[in-house]
Amino acid sequence: MNTLQQYSNAENIFSGARLNNSEYTMSLLKEALRLGYIDETEEAAVKAKIFDGLATVIDEFTEGKSTSVSNEKANDLLSSLLYNIDAYLISLQNPAKAYEELKTKTLSYLYDAGGIALKRVMTDCTALLFNNKKTRLPVGSEYYNRALDEDVRAFTKAYNIRFGAHRNPVIPRYKTAIAPRGSGIVRLKRYLTNMLTENLFCRHYDSEEVKTVIAYEVMRAEDMESNVGNLYIPILRCAVICQFLIPGVHHVLLSEDDVMTAEGLLDEYTPDEMKTVLTAAFSRLPAENSEYHKKVFENELPSIIQSVKRNNLRTLLAYLPKPTSI
Repeated sequence: MNTLQQYSNAENIFSGARLNNSEYTMSLLKEALRLGYIDETEEAAVKAKIFDGLATVIDEFTEGKSTSVSNEKANDLLSSLLYNIDAYLISLQNPAKAYEELKTKTLSYLYDAGGIALKRVMTDCTALLFNNKKTRLPVGSEYYNRALDEDVRAFTKAYNIRFGAHRNPVIPRYKTAIAPRGSGIVRLKRYLTNMLTENLFCRHYDSEEVKTVIAYEVMRAEDMESNVGNLYIPILRCAVICQFLIPGVHHVLLSEDDVMTAEGLLDEYTPDEMKTVLTAAFSRLPAENSEYHKKVFENELPSIIQSVKRNNLRTLLAYLPKPTSI
């Protein structure tokens, strides 16, 4: 079999691989064995190469002063080594090629190449942070503002690609609607990507309306003596209800009467029917990353339906209350 045929055969075999990006190198090795591309002897040889490489990392970490460290530190350095290798192999976007690199390249090469790949991710994070600041909400919570102005910068400043690539030195306390998966700088990139997706959605609407909705959420949290949560979810909820009440409308600000009207209309439906009409309303919303918003909407939908059936939709939505008479 010539090289081209062998490579083509490998691509066919790996097309059925079930790979885990959080443990890409080890899952690649596991799948190569499961799919019959390698035998146990070759698997053991690659694993031995990885653990031999750990000794070099330990020597580098201790600056040649020691050949051993505690088991905890050794596991920590191994995790960082594998995180770097994962980054490089994932960047190839081809499991067959990734396995050949893992098998034929030295650990030093894979480790260094992983570091280069992670530096590119850090550059992406810098660009994402800039875009998030550029599109930041017209009013934010303490955690939201700290995430943009302090936490991300603190993360990148403390992040160590070489010996702590898998670590999260700082985790922003502001939570995006969908929690980012993974760890290290890859997790930070996903976090910033989620935040930008949320910011851009809110930017579709009048900034004064968005500001009013968020201000209501902040006030409600203060009344309950709790921390303000995610700021995009209230905007999404209100946008769906506005769209349900008047298809094609481009607003997120509801009055108390609007909320009561929506509750009365929705209560006429069964839960399945309510799901259908609210999903139709959601489908008319403007959004760049529709998949992300769809996941959030599907997570929120049960709460909306339950609130309607319990006649307490007002507790879920931000709205302008009726003025109180003096």
